[in-house]
Amino acid sequence: MLVSPFAGRISKRVGVGITLRGGLLLAIIGLGSMGMISNLPLLIVMSILFVAGIALAVPSLVSLVGQVGGKMRGIAVSVYTFILFTGTSFGPIISLQLMNHASYLITFLLLACILCIGLIAACLIHHEEAGELNSQ
Repeated sequence: MLVSPFAGRISKRVGVGITLRGGLLLAIIGLGSMGMISNLPLLIVMSILFVAGIALAVPSLVSLVGQVGGKMRGIAVSVYTFILFTGTSFGPIISLQLMNHASYLITFLLLACILCIGLIAACLIHHEEAGELNSQ
């Protein structure tokens, strides 16, 4: 989570959308590879990569929801927060059920696939950056 404070600087430099997609990509690589690795030091590195990706993606997503929400920004952030807490509530339950009925590899790959859906959705979001809005 030490990466999270740098998300703003990175977003300012490359844009919120690119930061979000990059963070999700890091999280997908880290999570997807954790089921395939049995080497403890490499497993720790992949876990750190996953958390770093999430630490970049979450602040970027909050910022993006605020930008895209426009005048309805408060409601948009509230809906985002509801979805976030729903995922954090049901995520562990679903993960445990997957691990009980399938292997760790399948569990981590399925969770990485869920992040892939989020990455595809992030790629489909088209908005203008704040600087582009001010110049028009």
